[in-house]
Amino acid sequence: MFINFLLVFIGGGIGSVLRFGTNTFINNYAFNQLGTLTVNVLGSFLFGFLVAIGEDKSSYFNIFLLTGLLGGFTTFSQFSYDVISLQSNGNYYQMAYVLLSVLLSISMAILGLYTANRFINS
Repeated sequence: MFINFLLVFIGGGIGSVLRFGTNTFINNYAFNQLGTLTVNVLGSFLFGFLVAIGEDKSSYFNIFLLTGLLGGFTTFSQFSYDVISLQSNGNYYQMAYVLLSVLLSISMAILGLYTANRFINS
C-alpha cells in the first residue's frame, strides 16, 4: 500500500511541475487562460490514450501515470473520462453530472473568494 502512495506522490509532483511549466510558457506568449485550456485538453487526451494502452499494464502503471502524473497535471482529464464512462455504462445522467460538477465547482470557488474577502481580507 505504501508503494501506491509513493507512486501518486512522485507522479503528482512531476505532473504539477509540468502543469506549472506549461502554463507559464504558454501564458507568456498568449492570454492567461490559454495555458489552462491547453493543460486540460492535453491532459484529457493523454488520459484517454493511456487508459487505452494501459489496460494490460500493471496497477502501478495506472497509479503512477493516471492518478499521480495526470492528476497533478490536470484533474479535468479524470472528469472527462468519468463522463465518458457514465455514457458507456448506459448511464445517461451524465449531463446532470457535468452540469452539477461545473456549476457547483464554480459556485464554490466564488463562495470561497467571497468568504475570504468578507471575513479575512476585510
